[in-house]
Amino acid sequence: MRTLARLFAALAAAALVFLGVGYWNATRPPIVVAHEQRLPGLPPGSRIRVAVFADTHYGFPDMSGERLRGIVAQVNALKPDLILLAGDYHGGKLLDLAPSPRMEPAVEPFAALKAPLGVFAVMGNHDNSRWAPVVFAKQGEPKLLVNQRLDVGPLVVAGANSVAHGSNIAGTLAGPGLEKPVLLILHEGDQLSHEERPPGLHILAFAGHTHGGQIILPFVGNVGKKVLGNSACWRGPCTINGWPIIVTSGIGTSWLPIRYGVPPEILLITLTP
Repeated sequence: MRTLARLFAALAAAALVFLGVGYWNATRPPIVVAHEQRLPGLPPGSRIRVAVFADTHYGFPDMSGERLRGIVAQVNALKPDLILLAGDYHGGKLLDLAPSPRMEPAVEPFAALKAPLGVFAVMGNHDNSRWAPVVFAKQGEPKLLVNQRLDVGPLVVAGANSVAHGSNIAGTLAGPGLEKPVLLILHEGDQLSHEERPPGLHILAFAGHTHGGQIILPFVGNVGKKVLGNSACWRGPCTINGWPIIVTSGIGTSWLPIRYGVPPEILLITLTP
């Protein structure tokens, strides 16, 4: 009995260490992951800096309003020309026993984001499709794109809804006005596996959703893959069905508030012709 009790105590201590280190990993300031990406069709000599982040998942215990405001300050300090948010600002944790569908605390800090070409967002599968448009419209910034696109000067920003809320990529990219290069924001990059890329369109897509797996362990591998199934692109620059895309591993967490092998991140993409 004494040996068994010691074994349980050792296992409990190991579990606490595992959760504690994972929580520390998850709550560190996001790293900045920089890429330089060519995008045909941009004005000669231009360099457009685009900050991208996703999956903040506001809620107890790892994503407070104070932490969100710190992330906003970190993004603003990068002085990007354009800021894109790729969904899942709300909930998704086992400890959210009674999450509110109202999204004000999850979204309000983003009103302080500043970029000369604008700040744009799309919804993720965890975001409430009734309240998100109301809250974003009320505060004015960021501009929520629901299967919409806008001309922002040197390029066009298009935003496709989450699969959970009725994505329409084909409709978003249909019609005239796409002579300029296009940045497409969507939450689930795997949507592109089932979409034909419009011919002649200069486009680069950004997505979140995967958290990069969130937990990658030695001898175990990508835990997210074991829970969510396969993904065409877990993290970084990829090509999905002919679409160039960069997937961010996001900032927050869902289910368990821990990360291993996949730190919180902000993308900083420099676009060149």
